[in-house]
Amino acid sequence: MVFAVLDLETTGLHPEQGDRVCEVAVVRMRGDGTVLDEYSTLVAPGVPLRNAEFHQITEAQIARAPSFADIAGDLIAYLSDAVVVAHNLPFEEGFLRAEFGALNIRAWGLPGLCTLHTLRTQLDRHGYKQSRLYQLMTGEWMRGQHHALADARHLARMLSLLLNESPAPLSWVGPGPTAAPPLPRSGRIAPRTFGLRRGQEGWLANLAAGLPNTNPSPRPHPQGMAAYRSMLGHALEDGRIVGEEAHRLAELATAAGLTQTTIGQVHEQVLVEARVRAEADGVVTSVELRELERAAHNLGTGHAIKDLLYVAEQERARKKGPLKGWRVVPIGESPAMSAVMDYAVAQGATAGVNVTKTTRLVIAEAGETDPKVERALQNGHRVLPPAQAWDALRAASDRREAGLFADGGSAQIASGAGARPTESEEQAPWQSFWRPEELGEGEYHRRFVAPFAERDRATAPVAATESKGGCAGVLLLFTAIGGALTGGVGGLWPF
Repeated sequence: MVFAVLDLETTGLHPEQGDRVCEVAVVRMRGDGTVLDEYSTLVAPGVPLRNAEFHQITEAQIARAPSFADIAGDLIAYLSDAVVVAHNLPFEEGFLRAEFGALNIRAWGLPGLCTLHTLRTQLDRHGYKQSRLYQLMTGEWMRGQHHALADARHLARMLSLLLNESPAPLSWVGPGPTAAPPLPRSGRIAPRTFGLRRGQEGWLANLAAGLPNTNPSPRPHPQGMAAYRSMLGHALEDGRIVGEEAHRLAELATAAGLTQTTIGQVHEQVLVEARVRAEADGVVTSVELRELERAAHNLGTGHAIKDLLYVAEQERARKKGPLKGWRVVPIGESPAMSAVMDYAVAQGATAGVNVTKTTRLVIAEAGETDPKVERALQNGHRVLPPAQAWDALRAASDRREAGLFADGGSAQIASGAGARPTESEEQAPWQSFWRPEELGEGEYHRRFVAPFAERDRATAPVAATESKGGCAGVLLLFTAIGGALTGGVGGLWPF
């Protein structure tokens, strides 16, 4: 069964008073938690942004964003053939009803699930804000709150935990997914990234991770793409990305309509073009390789120069091998001599020509009359034939790799001592709050609706009052048939 997890950012709380949608995100996922597709874009609301302190969307960001009329067809395509999920679904429904209504688009029935209602029904808690429930269910804090894509991803993870790890089996009770009538699609997007920070991954990797993983991705805006590439080249020029450059790149990525796929393609193309320039003269110098490696790290596209990096890594590993510091002088030529010297060099040793004070080993066949052998013996150096040199080099290599405190039985003892139960053997903390019996609609109304009904009628317009009620039976856009996740006692209803 496919779920379309939806989140909106809006200019206010009351669509009936003229508040509009300014950002939308959808995460399509299967019931087993597999994410199938993502969609996200800023939306030009056509009215002032009166609550930017919450969602941090600026007028500059929405200046080139599509209008709701531009994205209506794309949004419907992402909600179609799925159960639409939101935390307090009536809020999202009210805004979408207003937005589609303004376009004279008639209503049709899409099944919807409100996780606020479901978690109130199943969990015995004092608060049911999404951020609190996410921390309870995952042990982590939400990042990027009030960014539509971040909130939708967090809710998708909560839904996956609810479906797959709840103490009681859950069943979908309600109409199945239906296909909405197709509308013309523009493919215009202006996705806003979130959680932009350097971290261990780097600025650009986190920039890309905050964009939607949309497949297939719409084509970026050509002028916006050119501006992004120009700024990217400037940022990479000194070999490092700083915070100011990363935030400017994030703004340009939004203006260009980049997704995880298209920004990855841009980054890879930039690195490949730099590699072509480095290889133009037939030799990639160490300076050029370091520059390419820094760029690959910043861009997160190491695969584009994987072969070059492999050779460099092998060389670094060789120089740091267990025989680092050994100077080995071969005297004579034979297949056995070549084999043992290849081994010595691969383990970090240096091949010498002359016998000096720093020489650790001289390898010579028995009976060798070269003057270097006599000189080595006079100076106290070890002189061994190839077969014995193999043994000496391997023994030295093994001692170096084992370290000073190696104990052959330590690994076996450690593996059997103090074994901890696996995560699957421990009950997740959120499951301990599972109600013995889910709340019925009457009890739900008494606890969560009735205490606030009088206040809402006195302080809010009728339409807003209606959206404050319980979420059960409220299906996104426009069907009167209810749907809910319910705990199975007598049997499990198949999804």
